[in-house]
Amino acid sequence: MLGGMIILLSIVAVSGTMVIPMSENGKANAQAQDHSPVFNGEDIGRIDFIHYAKPDGIGKPPSAVKPPKVDTCYDLMGIRWKSLPVNYIVNPSNTQSLPQGFITDAISASALTWDDSTSSGLFAAGTTGDVRYRVFDGMNAITFGDDDPGIIAVTSVWYSRRTKEILEFDIRFNEYYTWGEATLSADDPDCMDLQNIATHELGHAVGLGDVYNPDCSAVTMYGYSDYEDIEKRDLELPDITGLQSIYGA
Repeated sequence: MLGGMIILLSIVAVSGTMVIPMSENGKANAQAQDHSPVFNGEDIGRIDFIHYAKPDGIGKPPSAVKPPKVDTCYDLMGIRWKSLPVNYIVNPSNTQSLPQGFITDAISASALTWDDSTSSGLFAAGTTGDVRYRVFDGMNAITFGDDDPGIIAVTSVWYSRRTKEILEFDIRFNEYYTWGEATLSADDPDCMDLQNIATHELGHAVGLGDVYNPDCSAVTMYGYSDYEDIEKRDLELPDITGLQSIYGA
């Protein structure tokens, strides 16, 4: 893949009838599953957020020249965690010789970014373990693995349709792409910044959807990214407003 490739985040709903508010772009990409799992008597839905690579000319517009509009630059999934803080487990196994410390530090920094914007205490300190992606097992797994070319990362979120409570999230970073720290990778223009993408993915994990309005290109939850991007590491006002509308200030 060349540095000019752009990453598009879209939503694939693999649960039954969609009852969660989404952006129009997300609704257009929703697909329904015929049968839904049942857990402890609860009808469980799952939403998958997928990064797709897009060809040159289709992607992120030039950087915003004015602050994004708060009321149009965040999207609520209509679900939330009701028991906090949320534990997560990182499986640092990867084929790129990324050090475990680098991986856990990047993800911890991403989690802290969200924690710093609410007093609710969203995330507990992460641990490491041999967890698997997209297995509904009560463990919030963050992993690396193989996926189709063009898919950068996937976040899966399980929730109760009755209570709208988030029950689990799993994240997988596709090893088709080279992962690292963009600020240190000037010699590798095809580096995908782990902290940048992880911050966005953890936004899905706490109940925020993607936004695609070009006026919102500065926000963390904007639905496009690119190689060497680092702007999603830091939340903008719409990201914070969306988060606090769910969990308070």
